[in-house]
Amino acid sequence: MNGALAEGVVPDLLREIYVGQRNGSLTLVRGEERQSLRFRRGHIVNAHTNVLEERLGEMLVRRGLLSEADLARGAEIVMRDGRRLGEVLTELELIDANGLEDAVALHVHEMLAKVFLWHEGSYAFEEELAAEAGQELTLKLSTGELILEAVQAVRDPDVVRFALGDMERVLALSNDPLLRFQKLTLSPEDGFVLSRVDGVTSAHEIVQMIPLPPERTQRSLLGLLSTGVIEFVGVRPSRKTAPAAGGDRSREAAPPTPPAPEPPPAAAGPEPADEKAAERRREILDAWDGLKTRTHFEVLGLSRSVGQAEVKDAYFRLAKRFHPDVHHGASLGDLRDQLEGVFIRLGEAYDVLRDPRKRTDYEERLGRPRPKPAAPETSPDPEEEARLAEEAIRRAAKLVEQEKYWDAIQLLEPAVEAVRGKPRLRARVLLARSYARNPNWAKSAEATLLAATREEPKAVEPWALLGAIYAGKGLRTRATAMYRKVLELNPDHEEAAQYLARNAPPPEPPEDEGGGGLLRRLFRKG
Repeated sequence: MNGALAEGVVPDLLREIYVGQRNGSLTLVRGEERQSLRFRRGHIVNAHTNVLEERLGEMLVRRGLLSEADLARGAEIVMRDGRRLGEVLTELELIDANGLEDAVALHVHEMLAKVFLWHEGSYAFEEELAAEAGQELTLKLSTGELILEAVQAVRDPDVVRFALGDMERVLALSNDPLLRFQKLTLSPEDGFVLSRVDGVTSAHEIVQMIPLPPERTQRSLLGLLSTGVIEFVGVRPSRKTAPAAGGDRSREAAPPTPPAPEPPPAAAGPEPADEKAAERRREILDAWDGLKTRTHFEVLGLSRSVGQAEVKDAYFRLAKRFHPDVHHGASLGDLRDQLEGVFIRLGEAYDVLRDPRKRTDYEERLGRPRPKPAAPETSPDPEEEARLAEEAIRRAAKLVEQEKYWDAIQLLEPAVEAVRGKPRLRARVLLARSYARNPNWAKSAEATLLAATREEPKAVEPWALLGAIYAGKGLRTRATAMYRKVLELNPDHEEAAQYLARNAPPPEPPEDEGGGGLLRRLFRKG
């Protein structure tokens, strides 16, 4: 893989290597200058340059993290023994393992920020076999974060606009879980821009509607595109009316000012307590240990009777949970191989089960499910099943109080199907509360509560929890509708009354349930 450099080429190269989980070295050349990035399974693990003052050791000296004398000591050993500088510095106890990780990440940052500005030159990627790649340092930051920060360092608006290309193309969230659920620490600006990507709105329209300087919004879009979190999916049809060329743009119908930027998706904060970290490790190792013996259905946690929608939901939920970037957590760095193995296996299961032909062939190879024994003594007792489910719900309630939401979900998901009436309502509410603790599972929480409202329309708690979820997402129209329903059922409900007192109904019509309601209404006027 080789070619000429131009604006926007490097982000695409990095994305292709990352998505393909490729091993090797990417070399970028401009004149006499050579910059190289080394990859292991798509992750950037180190950088090298032939520019003396930009090498790792010189960068450490320049930033006051290493003395010139200590660098000279280390460099002498490197030259004599042919070893890597980082390895030598840690051996001499001039820098510890954490400091080395920070230094390598910073070195990669600086290199990417520089090469993203190159307008000419050439590139070449030299592939390596997995066995040749060897073990490398695990960076604290994911490749996606390194790409994002390098794009954010680009300050020339012409470079950004060139890299974005046709701004009339529609933007959508990536359908590739490896990209969509990667570990990224977004700025408030990036989080705000990302929240406006809905699969129906063009990049040009997003820039117009966001109350930030266009250059900043365009830079955020380029960063999100370069990491692969969002992607172009087509060109938006022309509007029926448009201002005349060179006309007064101030006469166009301006969209109302959007709400204040929402916080970005929760980034990995402080590592969990030892108990939770150990629990998470057990979960990953259990998934890894079962890869060889579990069927595609079992890997996704599904029965053989499920439909395609349930297959997709299960895959995306687990893809978030076992995304390879999870290994960047301080307590999970040694589980990189296991996480990647589980993630690949999930993808294989999804690829087969989502395709009707492949699924039919696979089920024929598995054979028909064994029929349940008809003998009364071996038939399940519905009353006993309900009793066990109710006990599981009580245990799950305690787990929710202890903030052990993952464990609670494992108990509640099967229990919901085994009970009826009030126990089922309680299980669904607890399950929705557990889902809602993870921003990525808000849709699962919503679906669970909507099912509860259909089955128990006079129950207050599901309506109130839906109102809280919508309010937290900034969906004021939906939150208002839910809280109004709560007050119909219980006029004394304090939370609903307070929300409605603070939030007058919006003047625009109700949101379009098809998605992107605000944007659809704004541009339908044109």
